Amino acid sequence: MNGGDSGVPMTGRPPGSPHVEPLLGAYVLGVLVPHEEARVAGHLTHCGRCRATYLGMADAQALRAACAEDDAFGTGAGGSDGAGGHVRWPR
Repeated sequence: MNGGDSGVPMTGRPPGSPHVEPLLGAYVLGVLVPHEEARVAGHLTHCGRCRATYLGMADAQALRAACAEDDAFGTGAGGSDGAGGHVRWPR
């Protein structure tokens, strides 16, 4: 399907369809069902607003995962006992 036959642009987003911000958190976590994942991916190809929001969420998720990995090896900001503390960024 070339998109022109159904009135749907080739990006997969019907004219006037809403932004996908409510789905972005689940998209970052990889928990959307396939048709929702495809909708979000298609939307992100042409919508700078949603893409910027997604990139911020993806960066935060990557940082969270890195911190969790550090904590699993006892190298997190909380020290060897794993109790709270502040994140110390390298200078």
